[in-house]
Amino acid sequence: MASTILYKFRSGTSFETLPLPGTSARLYDIKRAIVRAKKLDSSSSNTSLEFDLAIQNAATNETYDDESMILPRGTRVVVRRVAAERGRGILSRMAQPGGGMPMAVGGGGAPPGGGIGGAAARDGFY
Repeated sequence: MASTILYKFRSGTSFETLPLPGTSARLYDIKRAIVRAKKLDSSSSNTSLEFDLAIQNAATNETYDDESMILPRGTRVVVRRVAAERGRGILSRMAQPGGGMPMAVGGGGAPPGGGIGGAAARDGFY
């Protein structure tokens, strides 16, 4: 059985699957995969509009704010598109070198191509 996260936009009627390369994924990676799956980053849309995705657990209504949070497979989430400050939207963060996720203080963190994000990138998750 493939690992997936189930998501739907607030206005949607059914959940869609988002395949995972492992058993869990960071919230930021899930947001990025949803943007790409729904083609919200396409040039045909208004890319000057800054937005972010608000993610909420469908069962508990808990809002996930920490983009480094790990969500396990099988999680059902509800997605809302919300306005963001100029330069702080999800598309702006995706365009930054390093994928827009802040590195750990002191230069720590996963080695290039390693860790959860590296494996996910190699497997085509995002």
